[in-house]
Amino acid sequence: MEKIFTHKKYTIDEMQSIPSSTLAWIGDSVFSVCVREYELSKCKSKPYKLNRKAVSIENAQAQAESLEMLLGTLNEIELGVVRRAKNSPITTKSKHFGLAEYKKATALEALLGYLYLTDNITRLNEIVKAILEEER
Repeated sequence: MEKIFTHKKYTIDEMQSIPSSTLAWIGDSVFSVCVREYELSKCKSKPYKLNRKAVSIENAQAQAESLEMLLGTLNEIELGVVRRAKNSPITTKSKHFGLAEYKKATALEALLGYLYLTDNITRLNEIVKAILEEER
């Protein structure tokens, strides 16, 4: 049987050709799984309670605040990914949050997607842990 779940490690050169919105798309999924796994480890509750907590961490405002908190800890490459994502044109908008918050949230997701796709799991875990510990 063919492997369904594969994780290709992308090179820095390959990453340049991936749009920031695509990095954010995968980063959103990665962050969602991390948050859900973290919440499950803390409280084995009903899914609706776990989901409410996850949504409070994953919304655009919380992600924008998390990015602001992390900025001083990011290296030059990570800051470049964040800048690229914040400066990319936004084709959708949030119903509940302003454009500035939405762009910061997208930049955080793009950073997480970048770290995941370049297989920098140690750094990804450091950043997600910092976000989740700040939320507590």
